[in-house]
Amino acid sequence: MIYYCSNCWKEIDMGIMLCPHCGANQNKLKNEKFIDKLIKALNHPEPETPIRAANILSQLNVKEAVPFLIKKLKREKDPFIIKAIVDALVNIDLSGTKSEIIKILSQSTPVTVKNLLKKLENNKDG
Repeated sequence: MIYYCSNCWKEIDMGIMLCPHCGANQNKLKNEKFIDKLIKALNHPEPETPIRAANILSQLNVKEAVPFLIKKLKREKDPFIIKAIVDALVNIDLSGTKSEIIKILSQSTPVTVKNLLKKLENNKDG
């Protein structure tokens, strides 16, 4: 089984209390708020985890997650993660983020992202 630091998401050995990469105390991280853990999970290396985190943040309508979702969107290459992030942003705060999302997506090349961009641009709400 592979273990990851709950802070930086780099691989660590089982039973390590202090991450050798970022120095985070793994026991203290267990007491973090659920929302904070979800925001950190956006950077998890396994693709299903950021997708799941974005979906949950969207369902919970976590407005404080918007800057973290935008930051992730700016550097993400995986079209499935991009779609989950855009869906979350649209659900949480499309009116405040639509132009920024369109700008970021217009710089992306995957066909799935281009289709998402067209759909977003045609959405007259926000």
